Amino acid sequence: METSIRPNPFRFLLDSNYLFVLSILTEKPKPNIMKIKISQRTKTLNYIIYLLIFHFFIVSCTNEPKMPNGDKAKASIMEKINMAAEKWSKGDPLGYVECAADDITWMDDLDAQLPVIGKVALKSYLEGFKGKVPPHEKELSDFVFNFYDDIVIITYRYTGTFDGVPADPWKVTSVYRYINGEWLSVHENWTEVK
Repeated sequence: METSIRPNPFRFLLDSNYLFVLSILTEKPKPNIMKIKISQRTKTLNYIIYLLIFHFFIVSCTNEPKMPNGDKAKASIMEKINMAAEKWSKGDPLGYVECAADDITWMDDLDAQLPVIGKVALKSYLEGFKGKVPPHEKELSDFVFNFYDDIVIITYRYTGTFDGVPADPWKVTSVYRYINGEWLSVHENWTEVK
């Protein structure tokens, strides 16, 4: 009784001594099976191909979220900037902490001429403004987005209006980075325009 074995077309990648040449187009292997001696160079090449294929499958199976395109990234970042600015205009400065990465650096013309480094330090710094920022109308304008892979640099102006009188605007530079499926601020620089 003859057994029909379908040949594995990739066996040469696994077998280090011989390459079996079998017919792939028919159900039965051909009666004459040729054994071909493989040189050391071919073995090495096969090994490299095997490693590349293995690497491709490992890399393609990562669970890292796909980075959103420019429009989705812009919408996500704008949502965070608007949320933080809205909270600030109502007297709650901690909205900016919600947008911050763990390693954020923050500078401004109020009390942070030297950088405030880290989310914990930023929270402590901004808690000092609770009750000191009067509620006001806000306007965000002149947005410019520059995309660099997983980094986005945003410049814009923040203008507060207190009892109908506009204050001097602030020019803002924010740097957001895509971290673990979310856009987070890694740098903020606020400078008053006089």
